[in-house]
Amino acid sequence: MRRSRVRRRSVALFALPLALGAVLLACAGPTADLAPSAQKMTPEVLPYVDVSLRPSPLPDMVAQTGVRSAVLAFALSADGSCTPSWGGETPISDPVVVEAARSLQQVTVATGGATGTYLENTCRTAESLAGAYRAALASVGATRLDVDVETGIDAEKVASALALLKGVDVTLTLPVQDATHGLTAAALDLVDTVQAHGVDARVNAMVMNFPDEGDWSGAMLRATDTIVGQLGRDPSRIGITLMLGRTDQGPVTSLADAAGVAGAARDRGIGAVGLWSVGRDNGDCPGNATASYACSGIPQTRFAFTRTVRDVSAGLAPPEDVTP
Repeated sequence: MRRSRVRRRSVALFALPLALGAVLLACAGPTADLAPSAQKMTPEVLPYVDVSLRPSPLPDMVAQTGVRSAVLAFALSADGSCTPSWGGETPISDPVVVEAARSLQQVTVATGGATGTYLENTCRTAESLAGAYRAALASVGATRLDVDVETGIDAEKVASALALLKGVDVTLTLPVQDATHGLTAAALDLVDTVQAHGVDARVNAMVMNFPDEGDWSGAMLRATDTIVGQLGRDPSRIGITLMLGRTDQGPVTSLADAAGVAGAARDRGIGAVGLWSVGRDNGDCPGNATASYACSGIPQTRFAFTRTVRDVSAGLAPPEDVTP
């Protein structure tokens, strides 16, 4: 996912045959209760916010959508050191970021991203990297860490650092090769290495910015199914993240695409649907030929993607003022 002047990109699904279950329910009569495993879950809606934006769009997003969970992106190295900073430029204790985070009930701190100098590469030891993670989390009172890996890192060092964190809910946000292959080989290696260190990390796949010349909505869904099969884990421990509107590689995620992916995520028991990003969730640059950090590039109302994913994930129709 891209920060500041370039913008972002982010898991997967499968369908289980339900015919036998339907027969059994019919035989049981109208008073039979659905088993918990057959219940559809509501995926968590996780908008990402580029903390370099001024003013922060977070308070308006919360006020207009009621969504009070967000991911602050990105904590990077300050001047090539092992000291975390926002975007590699802003002190981690920046009052604008801290104040914006106060509008949230659930705060996640993301490191890494598509550009910038990674803490994962400047911190020389697992112990120092764990310390940098703790400092970034403490700055906004967060207990959730999202490690977004889109460049080369030492998987063993990162896994060892994550194993040192206590009371922290870890997510690995990872790139997708394409709809057929799912997560990249390096991403799968990191998942295996982290798991081998005893860390039960969630996996968040960026279903964005991968090559596809056909139906973009279908490609995102195929990628999701591939990833669920690759990981072989409870889908509730998997997330998928969309890039709103025009993506870096050309395909355009429409509101209808977002609604379709959110509905499929609900049907398949996916745990979270992320959106890159809050600062792009507006119609300020309809028809843009390239992706922008400040707008989606398509006609839309403010926060239309967030509100659509919010409602469809909950099993509702999109808001009346939104036409997917």
